Amino acid sequence: MAIQTFVASTVLTAAQMNALQANDYNQTVSTKTASYTLVAADKGTKIVMNSASATTITVNTSLFSAGDTLTILNISTGVCTVTAGTATVSTTGNLALAQNGGGTLYFTSAGVSVFQANGVASAAGGLIAIVPSSVTVSGGSATTSTNGQVAITSVPLSGTVLLNGVFSASYTNYRIIINRTADSTSSQFSARLSVGGTASTASDYFVNYLYVAANVVYGETATAGTSFALEISSRKLAYISLDIMNPFVATHTGIIINSTGATAAGLTGLLANNFGINKATTSYDGFQLVNSSDGASSGTISVYGYNK
Repeated sequence: MAIQTFVASTVLTAAQMNALQANDYNQTVSTKTASYTLVAADKGTKIVMNSASATTITVNTSLFSAGDTLTILNISTGVCTVTAGTATVSTTGNLALAQNGGGTLYFTSAGVSVFQANGVASAAGGLIAIVPSSVTVSGGSATTSTNGQVAITSVPLSGTVLLNGVFSASYTNYRIIINRTADSTSSQFSARLSVGGTASTASDYFVNYLYVAANVVYGETATAGTSFALEISSRKLAYISLDIMNPFVATHTGIIINSTGATAAGLTGLLANNFGINKATTSYDGFQLVNSSDGASSGTISVYGYNK
């Protein structure tokens, strides 16, 4: 039974009293099988997520008051992520709840909450897989697995893959892993940051490149670009990791890019280390991959948050 409101001269029945007393020991349970956004009536109750697919529980502001609490528990195999909507959600534990993970959401004000994770089940390691809220593909196709990995197929020249809702207040820093495992000729990837499903093409991308090819070390600088180049030269196969710092914070976004690639025969390899910033003081929530040269590409994209 949710918390009740009583006014002067209200008659408290025996049934109501028994229900309130029972709730002291056994919270009212609301079971969800799909992603859910909290409402004011959830105060004092237990939200139980029961889904084999990845889900989110979104927390918005102006629904709860300082001192309000509710409990969240994930009982199924799909990871349930407690997500900051318009409210702030902080924790010393983990907001991505594996099966049997849970905790208490405590509000310090109408727009600020702390998730107090219970036990070992919520204490995950350093990298937490993030499931995009949606994936938008321009050319080719994409599918998303329950652990958040996006498989792309036949993304053509100038085709894009936009991962929406991967950056939030839950994490400060992120790692993105890209494996291009098939290509019709040879391709080169670049990346942009995005807000609300729209990629930023402003001239805010600055990168220094250091790369090795044919036993020679090269250095380049790109200023005021409209994207981050993830590779220096086109390759059929490529393996790229990006560390992105502060994308959701309204300040400069830092990026470190490591990439290696080869021809289909495994020859003519190239190794690159790129470092740069997006100078805009923008809160970004997404990431766009652009196939910027030659033929169609296929592979996988995975996003992880560094656990605080």
